Amino acid sequence: MSNLASAVRNFLKDSQFNVPQYGVEDWGRKGFYLLATVFLTYGISLGLYRLTLSPLSKIPGPKLAALTYWYESYYEVWQGGQFFRALDEMHKKYGPVVRINPDEIHFNDPDFLDALYPGPGRKTGKPKFVGVRSGTPHSIVATVDHDMHRRRRNAIAPFFSGASIRRLEPIMKEYMAKILSRMEQSGKRSEVVELHRVFKACTSDLITTYAFGDSFNFIDEKEYGKSYFDAVDGFFGLTHIFGNFPWFATLVRSVPAWVFNAVFPSMREVSEKQEWWIKKVHEIRSSHDPERIKNTIFGGILNSSLPEEEKTDERLASEAQLVIFAGEGTTVYQLLANPGELQKLKDELHAAIPVGERGEIPAFSQVDGLPYFNAVIQEVIRLHPGTMNRQEYVLHPGTVTSISPLITHMNPDVFEDPYEFRPQRWIDNPKLSRAFMGFSRGTRSCVGMTLARREMAIVLASLFLKYDVYRGQKGPTLELYDTIRARDIDANLDYIIPLPAKGSLGLRVRIRN
Repeated sequence: MSNLASAVRNFLKDSQFNVPQYGVEDWGRKGFYLLATVFLTYGISLGLYRLTLSPLSKIPGPKLAALTYWYESYYEVWQGGQFFRALDEMHKKYGPVVRINPDEIHFNDPDFLDALYPGPGRKTGKPKFVGVRSGTPHSIVATVDHDMHRRRRNAIAPFFSGASIRRLEPIMKEYMAKILSRMEQSGKRSEVVELHRVFKACTSDLITTYAFGDSFNFIDEKEYGKSYFDAVDGFFGLTHIFGNFPWFATLVRSVPAWVFNAVFPSMREVSEKQEWWIKKVHEIRSSHDPERIKNTIFGGILNSSLPEEEKTDERLASEAQLVIFAGEGTTVYQLLANPGELQKLKDELHAAIPVGERGEIPAFSQVDGLPYFNAVIQEVIRLHPGTMNRQEYVLHPGTVTSISPLITHMNPDVFEDPYEFRPQRWIDNPKLSRAFMGFSRGTRSCVGMTLARREMAIVLASLFLKYDVYRGQKGPTLELYDTIRARDIDANLDYIIPLPAKGSLGLRVRIRN
């Protein structure tokens, strides 16, 4: 036995497997090399799979985009909301169907719209990252599951029906009367007004009134809620960081409000308004006023058949944030910059509304059937859709398909001279509507599109029944003031919502009485 033990010891001593000869540092180094080899092998294998074996490998597009998500991250985070420009260049180079990341195909062809945005007969899910990126992970727009989206949408859809919006019209007219009164006071002093803020204030006050039975009263503020809307733009500036680094979004949502405000002082008003939303939801929850419960959006949600876990403060805050951030138009710029089109609009309004009623806020029914008037609204939404977000859906496991409204609307194969403001195109060729993506399509289309159109109609008709473009004449006029379309009106930054160039002061006009 002793001879056998001696032989074994000698074998281990002389063998290459002599474990004791390696120190701790040697084992650490070898462990690092082993892990590095494993990760390198995995990375190379994954890259080869994405480039050669993936079901999407035959779809044209940049190889780097097919290889890694960092290609998209570079344009979104480091270049600051510029991926929409990269998408446009991809389509110019590779055609109407492009692979834009390892798992996503992007389309720029209206012939695909009906297939990608089906009706209620087919289920479509949302990618999980949409909710993270939007900053509203529990809202309708971010709902991943098709059936859950339908239940959430059904809870608020009655509030956005045509009949419900008609009942809201007196409030629209009241707010528009306030705006015209304030504009008249500014006109007495020939003031320059940031008109885009006026429209944002009107939309926000209208939506908060409808959502909670109370409003921010931005219309009455001297600067029309400027600090809040600046904070909102700052919040949207974080969306691509949220989408590319989900852990950061989780961290931001989990910290107390005072920590968020200390780190992001410019966005303090966003968190303050969120606390206001939750307070109003609590008021509705405990309210004994049947009218407030019946006639407000969140009264409807709380009184719906949704389960209780769908009525938590966190989920309703996400819904409130989505509803209140929605809505803004650039109609006034296009009409002031194109006085010939404005004159056509005014002629149609004057033919439809008697002289004695032109000093009043018109009813929606008075302008609803006007073809050129509606074409103006359609054309403005085509040029300036309210969202830049890719409309993404999961049609097959692991594959995301998407279309961008702005890129579709600027397709020269569909819209002749797409950059030009030409309302007449919708009258001459009604089939163009098949390519319209202003409110998305299918079962995931914007639930508030009827409200948005009616608000735009009342604002537009009220404004241009009273004001004309300034040409040196007397009378109520509006004149563009240091407003450049490419800088101040068109989308320069894609942060889910379109934003103008950095430093832009937006749409400014000089008002004269």
